[in-house]
Amino acid sequence: MSDLTVSNEFLEENKSNLGQFMPKSRKQGPYSKQEKEKRRSEVYRLHFDYGYSARKIADLMKVNRNTINGDISYWYSKIGSNQSIFDPEMTIIMNLRRLEEQRSRLREQIDKISDFQGKMALERMIFDIDSKIIQVYQRLGESAKRIMEMSTNHLNHYMKENQKPERYMMLFDKLSVSDKAKQKIEKIIKADKLKGKSI
Repeated sequence: MSDLTVSNEFLEENKSNLGQFMPKSRKQGPYSKQEKEKRRSEVYRLHFDYGYSARKIADLMKVNRNTINGDISYWYSKIGSNQSIFDPEMTIIMNLRRLEEQRSRLREQIDKISDFQGKMALERMIFDIDSKIIQVYQRLGESAKRIMEMSTNHLNHYMKENQKPERYMMLFDKLSVSDKAKQKIEKIIKADKLKGKSI
């Protein structure tokens, strides 16, 4: 892959504004709404598509690094607000989004090339990305389990402090017990369900 530069479209549209992108001091930003949207779109492309840091993006775009940090924070908040994952961890979500976008670009390239070796190289890269995506989902599952365990522990603490007889259990983990113990546990759970004491 060749070295990445800021898109020609962005540079052409902002030639006259490059001087105001890095002022020595200013009380208010010089950007119009349209300029801000174009800049943020470019920051999104460089940060989420290519994984560039705020410092690198600021150098490429000749924009103050604090402005770039603000744009990146803006995109993180937008993406975070659109997620339905229980208690999302932002780093994991952004990593997943970046991997999925990379996979899409590679898949499009496979249809454009004809040589076998090139196709195999791209397919290996897609396999690596798929493996990473699976790892990310595993981490999300672990995160959801950790949060559920924490909330269950807090709930049980509350029930104990308030002298309530019920306690809540997590059934995510496999337990190795004797057949007799298994039957007893199932009997107890069934009895509690009949009494309406389960969640």
